[in-house]
Amino acid sequence: MHRSPFDLVRLFLSLFQDLPPLSRALYLPGAVLLIGYPVLSVLLGSDNGGQAFATAFLAALAVRIGMGFEGMVRRMLTRYSAGQAVVFALLMAGLPLAVLALVDDPLWCQRMQSVFYVVIAGIFLQDLMHGRTSTAASFWPDAEMREHLPNLTRMMVVYNFGFLLLNETMIRAVDPSHWLLFWAVLPIIGHTVLRAMVLTVINLDAGHEA
Repeated sequence: MHRSPFDLVRLFLSLFQDLPPLSRALYLPGAVLLIGYPVLSVLLGSDNGGQAFATAFLAALAVRIGMGFEGMVRRMLTRYSAGQAVVFALLMAGLPLAVLALVDDPLWCQRMQSVFYVVIAGIFLQDLMHGRTSTAASFWPDAEMREHLPNLTRMMVVYNFGFLLLNETMIRAVDPSHWLLFWAVLPIIGHTVLRAMVLTVINLDAGHEA
């Protein structure tokens, strides 16, 4: 079934209507950041703005990683042995925190988010180039999603590179303190866009079968 570009855009935007309630876990890291940064700015003084930024971001990122650690290990277990999954998960969780603990430059914090998108997009792109869907299957393991996994793999490449571009644009366009607000709401934006894109893929696949 043929759809015009306008129809695709309209379908995508319609999926943002009547969204279900979002998990509180999406809000918590942003709350830690938005509370921690001004408090640390006052405690450390105006001469240590970079340290306040990096410390608040480190705390918020640690909360985000901690809340998602179990899910990350569970997804890795679908591809690796138990020992390998734990090692890789600890490395992916600990390395960014270790790097940020050694710096007090806001740009490192901002670029860490870009690195995340590059890594995830690279994983899905590698699957796409080799005709695999294993990573997508770890995100959507339900049987009814199997037929959509090839297109979901393509979608995740677009999704992550799109948010990489968005993050880099925000880094250049706004003050670092304003970027913190963007990062705080980024999980909510990302969750909403991802859900709409997944439903778009499902609707398109259904339309092709009709």
